[in-house]
Amino acid sequence: MFKSFIVINLIFLFLSGNTVAQNTWGHLANEDFADSVIKSTLFFTGNWRNGVQFYDYNPSNNTGLYTQHPSDSRHLGWSENVAYRNFAVNTIIDAGINVINFSYWGLPGTDNWAYWAPMQTSTQSHDELFDAVLGKPVLVAPFIESFAETNDFDGFSFMDDFPGTSVNPAPQLVELIEDLVNRYIISPDNPSWTEKWARVYDKDEDERYLISIIHVASNKPGVTDQEFAEGFDLVANKVYNDTEIKVGFALDILPPATFAPGSFKATPDNTGPHLLSQSSVLAVQCFIPEIWKGISNETTLIEWKEDFFSGWINSGIPFIHDVNSGYDAHIVFPSSPVYGNNQTWRDLQESLITELGVEALAFNAWNGYTEGIVGVPTLQHIDTTYLWVCNLFGGTCGENPSSVITWSDNQNFIIFPNPAQDYIRIIFPKNVTDIINLSVCSITNQLMISKNITKSKDIDYFELDINNLPCGIYTVSVINQENIYSKKFEVLH
Repeated sequence: MFKSFIVINLIFLFLSGNTVAQNTWGHLANEDFADSVIKSTLFFTGNWRNGVQFYDYNPSNNTGLYTQHPSDSRHLGWSENVAYRNFAVNTIIDAGINVINFSYWGLPGTDNWAYWAPMQTSTQSHDELFDAVLGKPVLVAPFIESFAETNDFDGFSFMDDFPGTSVNPAPQLVELIEDLVNRYIISPDNPSWTEKWARVYDKDEDERYLISIIHVASNKPGVTDQEFAEGFDLVANKVYNDTEIKVGFALDILPPATFAPGSFKATPDNTGPHLLSQSSVLAVQCFIPEIWKGISNETTLIEWKEDFFSGWINSGIPFIHDVNSGYDAHIVFPSSPVYGNNQTWRDLQESLITELGVEALAFNAWNGYTEGIVGVPTLQHIDTTYLWVCNLFGGTCGENPSSVITWSDNQNFIIFPNPAQDYIRIIFPKNVTDIINLSVCSITNQLMISKNITKSKDIDYFELDINNLPCGIYTVSVINQENIYSKKFEVLH
């Protein structure tokens, strides 16, 4: 009798769906992530553009274009060291993120990236990312961007390419997707890579490999809402016919009635019902859409964002809520709005998340140094944004001190970069004014460098030449009146 009772209850639980994965539209389908909501970030793989070549194209130095700088240079030197890649990925994982959307700007060997790109990204760096996430609780997915023409490639504009025709849908987009599919699913250099590509359930409960697309609109004359929406299934079906791989899309829908480009822009009322019927549409995942308003008033931006997000949430399509630290690209885009990176903006976003009740989140972007959208701890904001993201995403960074740079009264200067090669920069708080002694000692406490400097309120940092220091670990001490503050740094030549 007791066994029969257990069997009956198990059947009831099975039928009610309480003991099995729901295969929920828009949720992750990979093993160990089954039916989890997406918590992602956009990430620029690759090495910092400090003039040192790591990939096919020799990059210029664009560090002068950064509006925010990471306080730990391991976030910059992606390709310099396997340990740096592990450090960067572990920092993301500790923040509670389960999908890394890697920026994809072209086919192998083309290295199509703009002069202002925060990192020199490359298809080779994508291989490095797949290697870096193996054995770790995080997945990856491509984030397809438009890119300029080069000597080796025609360039790509989603708006000019999409939707194409029913016979030949978005041919450039198909080419880019099939490149990724061939390299990471059909013929990967490492067979383990395939399982690390995020798969997501579609509306029919089938699994599809996730592809995010930025700036989704069209310049095709006379395109209709239905034609635009059906273009996504036509592209996915073309890829499937060519490769037997099912892909699906998270769409950064550009907002109408703004400065956003595109002659056709989708709306939830008119285009939404058609997108809702497309099996390849996995989610709407906007990328800082409020920048297209062209204003900097944070309250107005949040109110607009609430209206825009509510429309797409009510469309019935799974929605991934955009979260960002703020925006400041005035160095590379002088006319851009500048907002956020303050407690008011963070509080407004938290309130919006609570009000809209969306669980899936995307932090945009993790290392967008030139546009001031940064999740990593920075010289400008220390670990404030990082800990905020960790709280929103349910991460464990507070339990892992290696991921966090703590700012307190006995740590009133920062060393950058660290590790370093030619120099270190000692960054002081603006309110410190005095004669300061800087001393550098070896691990055996041998004095290597000693300098006196006068710190005024207009001096933010002092640059110290370390070319004569052998490789190793050193301690730099700052003596200010009766206080002594010390930090360790590493020299790599």
